[in-house]
Amino acid sequence: MIDLWYRLRDYALLSALLIVSLIVMTNANRPLMRGVRSQALQIAGTVEYRMAWAAMALRAFNENQTLRDAHLRHTSELARLRVVDLENQVLRQALDWKNNSGLETMAARIVAREPFGTTNFFTLDVGSVDGVEVNMAVVSHLGILGRVIDVSRNYSTVLPHLHSQFHVPAMIDTLRVIGIISGGSNEPDVLELKEIVVSADVQQGQRVVTHEASGIFPPNMPIGTVLESNRQAGSNYWQINVTPAAPLSTAHFAFVILNRPDSAGIVLESLSNN
Repeated sequence: MIDLWYRLRDYALLSALLIVSLIVMTNANRPLMRGVRSQALQIAGTVEYRMAWAAMALRAFNENQTLRDAHLRHTSELARLRVVDLENQVLRQALDWKNNSGLETMAARIVAREPFGTTNFFTLDVGSVDGVEVNMAVVSHLGILGRVIDVSRNYSTVLPHLHSQFHVPAMIDTLRVIGIISGGSNEPDVLELKEIVVSADVQQGQRVVTHEASGIFPPNMPIGTVLESNRQAGSNYWQINVTPAAPLSTAHFAFVILNRPDSAGIVLESLSNN
């Protein structure tokens, strides 16, 4: 009997389901069945709505994350493009200066430097094969940077204008009074202008340029502007601080002026060093 039931149970279940289906179909339009169907539809609709809301929330979260990532990428790209644009502007200005300067120059990249300190030399990626020699002037399109003190085949070491051993004849442009510009100030990125007598009407913002007595730099090359001037008691000379026209801390490129330095001028500047 049990074996017979196991053999016939699938058929019995199928028959029962068919009977239920026939009953439902024959009573589909009766009020009770319509109510049951309506209630079932309401429940199914509510469940589907909740599930759809959860799916929309998940989709919105994913879209929001995608938009945040895209915004971050675009912001980074915009910042990079601004840096590139600024570098291009500087390079265009440098190229314009080179083309209009009338000087024979060699463009170089600053590959190593220590902006401050007692050994604040910097290195250029040009050397003797490029025609660079000791005591040649190093400038940017903004103003002087220093002079070459050592040369190898492919590199040059430069004594910067901030160094205490750097000296060059200079003058205040509007006054035409001559002094000596030097580094070694107690303040970073500040030069000192010495030997200017107190009778000169020195004012903040006046332009300081190289003097023709220099055997290294061409005359009227920008050096900087007067930052402040003070008179020390018992001295006949101003103590003048100058802001460099070409700050070493922000310089990335330079030009070596390939004109051979004047030996007499170099001797004069060496005497100034002493």
